[in-house]
Amino acid sequence: MSRQAKDDFLRHYTVSDPRTHPKGYTEYKVTAQFISKKDPEDVKEVVVWKRYSDFRKLHGDLAYTHRNLFRRLEEFPAFPRAQVFGRFEASVIEERRKGAEDLLRFTVHIPALNNSPQLKEFFRGGEVTRPLEVSRDLHILPPPLIPTPPPG
Repeated sequence: MSRQAKDDFLRHYTVSDPRTHPKGYTEYKVTAQFISKKDPEDVKEVVVWKRYSDFRKLHGDLAYTHRNLFRRLEEFPAFPRAQVFGRFEASVIEERRKGAEDLLRFTVHIPALNNSPQLKEFFRGGEVTRPLEVSRDLHILPPPLIPTPPPG
């Protein structure tokens, strides 16, 4: 029964907006969207900021789980190697961003991965929003505070 509830949502992941943290490392904006299959207007977004080492750990955890599922038909995505020199170059940052996004998108159709405790922990503490509710609320404006002059 709980599995059915989890499958009621489409998942979509993006990794974007790399920026340099004040401590000197690069971090990436990670957005998870959960869209209700019953009501596409029901969307929940979770945003976290993560660094390369967070993705590398998640990759190792999910790769281990995937190996133990014996799903040989799909190949677990490779992840960019760690490097000391050149890690702040635009091409390396983009390679890491794309590798992280590919990893998250790979999990979408594999319940054992997209419902894993490791993936849930990865997004724990993120900023949760319901973007469509905000736009719905904008259409309902309160009456003006200043009286308007009568027409005519």
